[in-house]
Amino acid sequence: MKNLKHGLFQLFIAFDQLFNVLLSPFSLETWADETISSRSGRLIHRYPYKFYAAVIDLIFHPFQGPNHCVNAYKKELTRYQFPPEMRDPAPAADDDQARQERVF
Repeated sequence: MKNLKHGLFQLFIAFDQLFNVLLSPFSLETWADETISSRSGRLIHRYPYKFYAAVIDLIFHPFQGPNHCVNAYKKELTRYQFPPEMRDPAPAADDDQARQERVF
């Protein structure tokens, strides 16, 4: 059962990443390894991502609570979707601030 859950989750992430690229394939802000939720969280200060984030957050609210897109972006910063041995250790506060400055 654990393998099935893991496999279905990986498929969902893969489709989510594909949808992200198909949404704006020629944008310089599109990255193949990013989900639409994470991208909307990263660019939430701009339209249309503010709208996308509102819709996605509404869909995921019953399952994950508020701010799904911002939380997805924060997970991307920690490489949450990577295998455990490839994840970075928790970034220091200075590293997190510098990383946010580069992104925004």
